[in-house]
Amino acid sequence: MDKEGFTTTPVDTVRRFYDALGRGDVAATSPPSYRSLIRRSNGPRRSASPYYSGTWHGPQAVLDNLLVPLSGDWDGFSVKAHEFIAEGNRVVSLGTYSGTFKKTGRSFSATFAHVWTVRGDKLARFDMHTDTAKVLEAVKG
Repeated sequence: MDKEGFTTTPVDTVRRFYDALGRGDVAATSPPSYRSLIRRSNGPRRSASPYYSGTWHGPQAVLDNLLVPLSGDWDGFSVKAHEFIAEGNRVVSLGTYSGTFKKTGRSFSATFAHVWTVRGDKLARFDMHTDTAKVLEAVKG
């Protein structure tokens, strides 16, 4: 249940995260919105993405290593989830990243699949899968 006493589904919890990102409300994506979030990208090497492709433990690491750099590097960067598939406490969101890299002026759009694990009304784990080559094309110009 949320603080108003309403039942919160795992999809509701994940949607709140995307809604906060869409509003540019980074504070709402920080504690207590999630517990120990783990981010994994589809690439074992750092070179697979301009942002670290590995595992981050804790919300502050995600904020410092991903959300803050994204806001500084991109104009109009957006994360739009358009479909949610849920099974128990797992939610898969399908959507699109887009934006224009400030240094090159190049835009990109890439689909993503995010796999979330929700515990109670908290985001506990996050795995990302996307075409990082499209991001690199915009970054490298």
